[in-house]
Amino acid sequence: MVRVCVVEGSGLYKKGAQNCPTLEAKSNLECEYGLDRLDCLRKIQKGKAHFAVFSPEDLLAARWAGAEILVTSELRFHNEFFEYEVVAVVDNEAHINTARELKGSKFCHPGHGIQNHWTEVLADYFETKLVPRECEEDISPTESRIKAVANFFGPSCKAGPWVSDPVEDRALKNKYPSLCQLCYNPYQCGIGDKHWGRRGPLYCLTSGAGEVAWVRLDDVRSHFGFSGLPPEADPAGFSFLCPDGHLQPLDTRKPCVWLAKPWPAVAAQRNIAMKVQDTVAGLNHDDTNSWQNALLMILETYHVNVTTLDNTIPVDDYLDQAIGFQDAYSFPSCNPPRSILFCTTSLIELAKCSWMQEVASVYGVEPNIQCMRSDTLDTCLKNVQHKVSDVVIVDQDTRLRAQRDYNLKPILYEYSSTLEDKYVVVAVIRAGSKIKTGFDLRGKKACFPSYQGAAYLSVLESLMNHTNFIDECTDVSSYFSSSSCNWKADSRCTNVFNGEEGALRCLLEGNGDVAFMGYETFKKFKGNEFHWAHKHSPTEFSLFCPFNKPVKAKAVCYLNWVSRGHIMISGAASVLREKEIYNSLREIDRLLGKKHRVTSVPFTLYGEFDRKTNVIYRDGTESLRGPAEMYRDRNAGLLDSIYARIAH
Repeated sequence: MVRVCVVEGSGLYKKGAQNCPTLEAKSNLECEYGLDRLDCLRKIQKGKAHFAVFSPEDLLAARWAGAEILVTSELRFHNEFFEYEVVAVVDNEAHINTARELKGSKFCHPGHGIQNHWTEVLADYFETKLVPRECEEDISPTESRIKAVANFFGPSCKAGPWVSDPVEDRALKNKYPSLCQLCYNPYQCGIGDKHWGRRGPLYCLTSGAGEVAWVRLDDVRSHFGFSGLPPEADPAGFSFLCPDGHLQPLDTRKPCVWLAKPWPAVAAQRNIAMKVQDTVAGLNHDDTNSWQNALLMILETYHVNVTTLDNTIPVDDYLDQAIGFQDAYSFPSCNPPRSILFCTTSLIELAKCSWMQEVASVYGVEPNIQCMRSDTLDTCLKNVQHKVSDVVIVDQDTRLRAQRDYNLKPILYEYSSTLEDKYVVVAVIRAGSKIKTGFDLRGKKACFPSYQGAAYLSVLESLMNHTNFIDECTDVSSYFSSSSCNWKADSRCTNVFNGEEGALRCLLEGNGDVAFMGYETFKKFKGNEFHWAHKHSPTEFSLFCPFNKPVKAKAVCYLNWVSRGHIMISGAASVLREKEIYNSLREIDRLLGKKHRVTSVPFTLYGEFDRKTNVIYRDGTESLRGPAEMYRDRNAGLLDSIYARIAH
């Protein structure tokens, strides 16, 4: 059996579920489901699948990862050899006759944030080829590139987000205003500007005083009337500027191209590539009940022609056919490199981190990440403290220790809008308990998952806010019975009561009057998911609001909530380094997080990895947020500031 790897994508239409039954019933093909396209690549490497569809960027990552696959066929939606080609067009009145004469010229750039049509690397290829950057130590690599471009060109338009952080984006645009000067709205200089996007550079060139535009060849043809549409400008007034420095008229039959993007392609295991090529050759939708139609529906994202290559060829050879493409992704990084070193604690984390590194490199994230593995989390914390590595992710119970003992600080948080994917601290009591308010808890036996973890700190903050018995210098244990399971050094509790389930067990087995834990733990108990708790009826226990009742009826009664994942950096990191780390991780989140708009992604940042859950990031994470953004959540009670107060 030959197995095709299927990625379902994020839309409502599930092509595997719709088409795999027909495919498997009527052919010798089977479906193997992948979480994302690079998961399919790993499955092909391991022999679990034999072929799949990959974007050219996926193939780059595959080449860098040393994957042994061959390209068999292209998925084309028009008859050209490449998905698109990119050219430089100059205004003849600007008297630019060679690439050297571009210095000081008015540059029309497609901008950033264009989603599927460009990657940042392809959008910036022209300027990367022309303009060396200085790699100054006192500014970020991103700003160094922006500064170099601003110094090389005259007034220009480079609209859209330059960096992920809107505040820094605004600051950079104020610092280098010449790169927004030719935009239709120079101050906004944003997505949607008339001079932004695929056609934006052409409007900038032909009606906005620009002198050179970096633009797709097919858009040039339609803009200047070579594709059957009325021209929007006289082509006689403009020329192609070639990489070798000479000019060509726009009506030339073979325009000089700086860059070409290959088509998405079918790639297969080396030993079965010829068979796969024969299988996918000539696929069509003529018979909607056929296995051929089912396979084509699985392979394509929209109607395409499967074009068979003359030979099955290695990835390197396939990509090399497209002028400039591999060169665009081989840009030199600064020396010494400014890479962000991610500290992981297991082989599976290291593997996921390494793939994340490959994908981020392909999409031009800078500084890029690199990965290292340490034996324990404490070693990682120590490494970040001493700047051996830059980033480590800790959970809500380890964060205080990371801040207090290792002088780390959070730079970003894993965020989810649902209560189930936050760590929500709840108090649980027996249904018939006489405890009615938080004041009734004084002197009672309490069960905590850990000492100075999130549940502990939440109780501390609640008691500080609502009683006169506790302050930051007082231990929570003084409010409760001395026989409570608070996990201080002198705690006499048995280890079976440690952790989330342990705190619940402590209450269920009569060793406490109240237990503080995450809502997820209580929910699992109510759903009878703990085999050890089957003797205890969930109806005998209930949530308890110590001080505040929920505003809405039937709302979950909780003390506080906090993120489950805290991305920590050294507390001694410079402002510049902090910005670099923040922007790179936010950019990776933008490209690969759950807010992506494409039907399938190259790599799943928040989700299973090689059938393991919660690797590096928790699967329920929706995005990364900065500290200020966390407070904008609609759920009140964020537990955050107390970490810093207690740590210091």
